Parts: sequence; C-alpha cells; structure tokens
Amino acid sequence: MVDLSTIPADFLGTTFARLGQISPEPSDTYFGLVFRIGGACPPVEELRARVARRVERLPLLTHRLVARASVTWERDPDFDVANHVRELPPGTEVLTAQALLAGTLDPARPPWGLWVSPDGDGWRLFYLAHHARGDAVAALRTVSALLGEAEVAVAPFRPEGRGWAAAAPILPDLLRTYRSAPPVPRGRYGTGRVLGVGAVDTAALKDVATRTGTAVNQVHLAAMSAALDRWAPWPDVTRRPVNIPVDTRDGEDANPFVNRLGFMRVALPCGSASLDERLRQVAAAAGRRRTARYRRAWAGLTRAADPRTAAWAMRRITDHTQVAMTLSSLRVPAPLTLADAPVQDVTTIPWLPPAHTCFAFLVSYGDHTRLSVLAPEGAPDPDELAGHWRDAVLELHGAGQTRTAAGR
Repeated sequence: MVDLSTIPADFLGTTFARLGQISPEPSDTYFGLVFRIGGACPPVEELRARVARRVERLPLLTHRLVARASVTWERDPDFDVANHVRELPPGTEVLTAQALLAGTLDPARPPWGLWVSPDGDGWRLFYLAHHARGDAVAALRTVSALLGEAEVAVAPFRPEGRGWAAAAPILPDLLRTYRSAPPVPRGRYGTGRVLGVGAVDTAALKDVATRTGTAVNQVHLAAMSAALDRWAPWPDVTRRPVNIPVDTRDGEDANPFVNRLGFMRVALPCGSASLDERLRQVAAAAGRRRTARYRRAWAGLTRAADPRTAAWAMRRITDHTQVAMTLSSLRVPAPLTLADAPVQDVTTIPWLPPAHTCFAFLVSYGDHTRLSVLAPEGAPDPDELAGHWRDAVLELHGAGQTRTAAGR
C-alpha cells in the first residue's frame, strides 16, 4: 500500500513554495477565483458537508505545504473542513488575497480556503489557494470537483524524459536572455496590496479577433500594451517585456488538479504605435506557433526526471531584473453549476511574484470578460490600468465598426 502521508512536491510546486519563502508578503503566492452565483446562499454548514464528502478524493487538499531542505506535502493530522470553508459578511466584494487571509493564514494547515457571502438575489463563492497547490485551471477543476459536477480521477505521475531535449524548441530564446539589457524601471513598494477590476463584453474581443484574423488573447495583449503605456509609461524604450503563462495540459494529462504551467516572455510594443500596429506586433510576438513551441517545451521540462534544466529555463525567462509584470488569462467554460446553482459571473484574484509592479489576470465566462490587476502599495493605481485596458479594447472594437460603416 502506498504511503500518502508525505508526498514530495513536483518541480512547479517546489518553485512556488520557494517563491513564497522570499515574498515580502505571505499572501503574495495565493491566488483565486470568485464566482457570482444565482439563488439563495446555502448555509455554510451545508457547504462544509458537501466539501467533506469529496475532499479526501482530491490530491493534497488535506496536506500542508512544508518547505525545508526539500519541499513536501504532509498530511494534516488535525484537518478540519471548518478551517477551510468560512463565511464573509453579506455583500462582500472581490478582495485581495491579503485581505481574505488577514488573521486566518496558518502555515500549519493546508494552504487553501473557500468563503461564501450572500449578495442580494445571489451569493459569492471565493476560492483561494497557494500557487504551489495548482494553477488557475486546477483551481477551477478543484472547485468544480468539490461543489460541482467535475469528475475526480487522478492517476500516479512519474517524472520522465530529459530536460535538455525538451528545452530545444525554445533554446534560442533562452540564450538571447543573456544579452546585455538595462534593468526594467521599478519603484519602491510597500507590503500593502491593491486590486483593480475592469470588464468588457466578450463579444467586443471576439469581434476584433475575427476582423483582424488574430486570437482573443492577442487582442487582449495589444490592448494591455496601450494600457500599460498610459498607466506607467516607459518613454526611453520601444519594448516592454512581460511574462505570459502557458497551459501545458494535453488530452493525456493524468492529473488536472496541479500546476501544468510554462512561461513565455513577450515584448509588448511601447511608445506611439497605433492600436492596430500594436496588434500586428503582438500577433507576431505571441503567435500561435511560438506559443505552441513553448507549451511543448515546458510540458517536457516540468515533467523531466531531472529538474535542473527547468530551473535554469525558469530563471532565464522570469528574471526579475528584466520582467516586472505577468499577464495571465483563463477561459471558464459556460454554463457552470456550483452547489446546484448557476454561476452568473467569474472574477479572478491575482497573485504577485516578488519584485513585480503588477499581475494582471483576465478571465472570460459567457458574455463577460473581466481583468483583475494586483499591484503593490506605492505602484500606480491598478484600477486605472484596468480602466485603460477597457478603453483600449473598446477603441479597437470601435475602429472596426467605424471602418465597416465607412465601407457601406
């Protein structure tokens, strides 16, 4: 019989655990999802009972994260669902991880939690987890498995393959990171965390993508390039490097409840370029073929028996002297049902890597697409960045409508 009381963390679990050790704020490595759900808010005791029936079947939810010489997941002998499913005051809006965890963060317990809050004719469900626990897709699958209809099927995973061979498709990009470059501008930030949120109709992004032959995420990135120039201009450079997480899952993935991530550095245009020109440049820098190469490479790197190549690649791409922000995205398939009630909307709670100016996290669900921006105290207002992004998306969309009307 396999002993599951202590489980070694995989490469990405170890990476995020180590990032947590050097983060200036303990909540920085936590991220989450917020679901706006229709109908009456169920009693917290009912939700705890639902979670208790399924939690043991999910990997690591009953284990705490222990980072010593090595990183492991150790079963919590005092695990109690009541410590992980809690109530918030009625009408609680989307919060930062720092605010959600205030007074409750206990490293001796498994690093995740659910909170519920009645909200008018509906309710909000907050899910928060340490990034070592899983990525955004894993978070969605976890909540769906605990309170929805997602299946719980996990097969054992064994690292295999050679890291250097896996890195080959992106090796030229990795070597280019050794070129001399000035450090990215960076301010002096405090330990407080501030969240901003903006929203557009998903149709606006799709219309621009269809008109221009690009992907929705490329439209988002082009709008972000303009928004970042308006929010925190870099007048002396023509490119702004950002990190783009890529999902490395495939149809044969044995465990959908963990991290399956890679990272791709993308140089967003800066300066006076028009929105159309920005979209053209982004479509080349974050094209489908390049993204597919990175997915294949990171799938092999993070599953390799020897993690040293993956660690080297991670250091090269995420070098904090060269990259100061990450732009992530998630599409949530609709319709979604949780606790037997329909999900009406989804918002994200970003995490914040060390030395980052901001982390922007886009989520699309049904007719709505929302951008959440987390920034440290002392950075420009993240609400303004979310607003600039919304304006840029609407400008791109409006430009297409103007051309269509002019061509009639």
